[in-house]
Amino acid sequence: MGNFSTGKRLGANNTARYRQKARWCYIMMTPQIIGFLVFTIIPIVWAISRSWFFYNGIETYTRFIGWENFRLLTKDKQYWQSLLTTIEFAFMKLPIEYPLALTIAVLLNKKIRGIGFFRTVYYMPYIISVSIRALIFANLFTFFGFINTFFTETIPLMSEPIDWFGTKFNALCVLVLCDVWGTFGLNVLYFLGALQNVPSDIYEAAEIDGAGKLRQFFSMTLPMIAPTLQIMLMLSIVGTLGSGEIMLVLTNGAPGGQTFSVNAYIFSHYAPGMDQTGINIGYGCALSLVTALIMTAITIGYTKFSKRLNNVF
Repeated sequence: MGNFSTGKRLGANNTARYRQKARWCYIMMTPQIIGFLVFTIIPIVWAISRSWFFYNGIETYTRFIGWENFRLLTKDKQYWQSLLTTIEFAFMKLPIEYPLALTIAVLLNKKIRGIGFFRTVYYMPYIISVSIRALIFANLFTFFGFINTFFTETIPLMSEPIDWFGTKFNALCVLVLCDVWGTFGLNVLYFLGALQNVPSDIYEAAEIDGAGKLRQFFSMTLPMIAPTLQIMLMLSIVGTLGSGEIMLVLTNGAPGGQTFSVNAYIFSHYAPGMDQTGINIGYGCALSLVTALIMTAITIGYTKFSKRLNNVF
């Protein structure tokens, strides 16, 4: 009977301590939860609710127009062009960013002197804000900027300067270089973490069997890091499709609005305070809702078709 009473008291004490820890966890999470509700959930609900209204920022002019904003979407050629540009930007960026990040990660994974320094150097561009990165590249690639001066005067590989922002392809190349420079350092760290979790004994077994370094990389290393690669690709696809700030600062849609991503187009044309009068913010909300649904569908489709990466090895 005494043992039963003692056990009951111990169980009650453990339950009380668990509840106390849980309360402290919720208290510590409260600022983040409030911030998520105030700065994420409420704006999303507000934007969705305005999608069926004509709204120009003045409440007295606000009126319900039903599906008219969505019907206008079918005639908005610039929106669909910006969506296509966003997809082109993703297809241009990802094949460069990931092989480059993986190559550097493989090199840094070896025991070389000063490896901590190199890891820091590659990661540093990521901590610079997107706007600052875009301003740096905007100055580098102006008509009389460093790049043109270097290749026409210092190393005369070009007979005349290139107008980097004069054609869509050239401007997209600059955007890709800028975005890759800013984000590949984070991917290097992800790849490093994945590579360091690969057991060393499988390489020893492969060497005994006569497998060379190249065969080990493609037959063992890549399959072992495939689950990490799946998540990294999903995050990169979502981030690239949702990019907008870099386009606004670096090219502002040049030439002629051809390099606007879909988010940059919506923000520059329908966000309040963008020096425009008479804009229908409700239409911009409708564009945002449709864009969110498209990107959700792309993400779900990628997740579905990339499940096999979890079972490669």
